[in-house]
Amino acid sequence: MRRFPLPRPAAFRPSLLAPALWAWAAMAAVGGCGSKVDAGETNAEYGDGDGDGGSSSGSSGGGGSASNSGTGNSASTTVGTSAGTSMSTTDDTAADTMSFIGQPDDGNVEAMCDPGLQDCPKGQKCTSFVSTPGGRTVDSTHCVDVSGDHVFGEECTRVEGDDDCAAGFFCMTDVSGHTGMGICLEFCVVNQPCENGGECFPFNDGALPLCEVTCDPLVQDCTPGQGCYAAFNNFVCAVPGAPDGMGGDGDPCATIQGCSPGLICRTGTNGCASDSGCCTPVCDLADDQCTDPAEDCIQALDDPPPNLQGVGYCGVPA
Repeated sequence: MRRFPLPRPAAFRPSLLAPALWAWAAMAAVGGCGSKVDAGETNAEYGDGDGDGGSSSGSSGGGGSASNSGTGNSASTTVGTSAGTSMSTTDDTAADTMSFIGQPDDGNVEAMCDPGLQDCPKGQKCTSFVSTPGGRTVDSTHCVDVSGDHVFGEECTRVEGDDDCAAGFFCMTDVSGHTGMGICLEFCVVNQPCENGGECFPFNDGALPLCEVTCDPLVQDCTPGQGCYAAFNNFVCAVPGAPDGMGGDGDPCATIQGCSPGLICRTGTNGCASDSGCCTPVCDLADDQCTDPAEDCIQALDDPPPNLQGVGYCGVPA
């Protein structure tokens, strides 16, 4: 699963992220990563991806979080399936009974609605929220009264379980489950066009479907203040979400944006004692520049698009 935290604004065309995303899970308590030893796969989102989840190792892109084109925020999110077309207003004829994701194995609250379809009663909107006590990233959805009218790319404020974005948008802070200032990102339906650009990614197991702008991690071509992070089998722009003093090479990580730009969260790196992974440099498969003699440049994604087939990360060969 991938989860992933989210971004800040720039001259807008939010780059989501993010949107991870990214859903874009809490940072796993892990042992420090010194030099960087073989471990299992990590997730990302905005959890692999608000990213709040683990990072993805080997070839899976962190799924997770999400950011918007231009200046989007990124969110911890996990990978999954999602649906919904982004809408700026609530459908007056929406049914009163809705379903999105069934009761998860971890006991999270069953989702009430589909954030992409915005199928809540008139005057309400469907938004993602944290249903798990103590959780860092959103993991379910519910209907709430519309309390604001901010749209894609605009600054917003997120409070517990709600925000002041208009229906069809999500206020992404540094991590999808955090409160405070953020940027409105577009909810969406997977495999359907995003109205404001980017692609739709189902972060956080589908609880946070957001439009995110894709990028090249070897070029780091995102809006200033954002990084290019692995999400699903792609890379998306998102705001870095590493805790203060963390995010460097060898540091433990648990979300897509849990590392500094230019690094990726992966297991299987030399000296990494964290089950969720450690930060390690992104590298070019055609020009291995890994400095640790125990590591080689390994393909970063399981099934990358043609333009990302040469992207790798520094890890211990299997």
